[in-house]
Amino acid sequence: MSDSPPQVYDLAAARPDGWFDEVLKQSKDFDAACQIIGRNTLGLALIAGARILSLTANPHTQNLTTVEFSIGQDPTVRQAPLPEFRETIARVLLNPLQNQGLPEEADVETLQAHIGGRYLLEASLFFVTPLELRHDLGLSEIEVRFNDVEHVLSLEDFREVLDERVRSELGLDQPNQPSIDLAIVAQAETANAHGNWGATIAMLNPWLTPIAMLMRTGEAETLPKEVHQRLSMSLDLLGTAYAKIGELEAANEVLRLGVQWAGESGQAGTLFLALGRASAASEKHGESIGLLRRAIRLGAEEREALPLLARSLAARDQILAAMICTERACELGADTEDVDALREALEARLGDSWPRFRAMMRGTE
Repeated sequence: MSDSPPQVYDLAAARPDGWFDEVLKQSKDFDAACQIIGRNTLGLALIAGARILSLTANPHTQNLTTVEFSIGQDPTVRQAPLPEFRETIARVLLNPLQNQGLPEEADVETLQAHIGGRYLLEASLFFVTPLELRHDLGLSEIEVRFNDVEHVLSLEDFREVLDERVRSELGLDQPNQPSIDLAIVAQAETANAHGNWGATIAMLNPWLTPIAMLMRTGEAETLPKEVHQRLSMSLDLLGTAYAKIGELEAANEVLRLGVQWAGESGQAGTLFLALGRASAASEKHGESIGLLRRAIRLGAEEREALPLLARSLAARDQILAAMICTERACELGADTEDVDALREALEARLGDSWPRFRAMMRGTE
């Protein structure tokens, strides 16, 4: 008895060529999303059935970009940093498919189900062109073209190649997420002490994603207080470095994350002081006043906080309060040159009111 020939199917009608380009043409929002989270991340999100409701972009690091979304049949709206969003997509796309058999007379939908619809969509996204399917003795091979070279792969290998590409695109194959080595904090502290802001950023910026993700897990609550303090200190150093090079938005975001780690500890006072300093530098004086007052309540060094608070109060025309802060800063030994210049400016604005106020206060003592 002669062997029957293999079944060969042309996949031209089964492959969704250019589907993603058509999606991008539908709305400028999709194009904007590509600019924020990346072309392939958006394409893979759509394949996974994610519905992106909003994106809050971070101009300094994608790791702090926030995605609001729901996925699949679950209507629950979630909000997550971009790395966590990518992991969610990956879990859906890397979930193994059940193999579908292939009858002798297979139509387009049957071919798509046999190969896996998501794999055909991924292939198009990654510019891989499936040309034909060969099925013999229960085994399937796919001929594909990529970079103008044709290859023949088993169906399992075809899927695995695309799974690997998904892992790569979504960051799962990177030894990427650096371990959090608390010994580096001391090195960053030394770098900041010498004004080597770039070194601090190079050392600590890779921590942002793992630290932010750790904060969102229950594991953060189980960590010792000392670890919380060291992590909050690292974020204080990193935020300060960003502020020193003029990246004030990045500084604010890093320092606010640090405040979450610090809780109500003494380190929180230092972080609120750094936040207040960054806000004052951005001329957000109303915000700065609240942050600096909170810093003082949490034990921050008043000698450093009061001159900043005085400047922000003066900028908001709270001249008397600014003058009182300046006087107290002088008593505590704050930088004389800076504080003296501020005090002279405030005295000029207060005129005779300041001597009268001081005389009145002495009379109440």
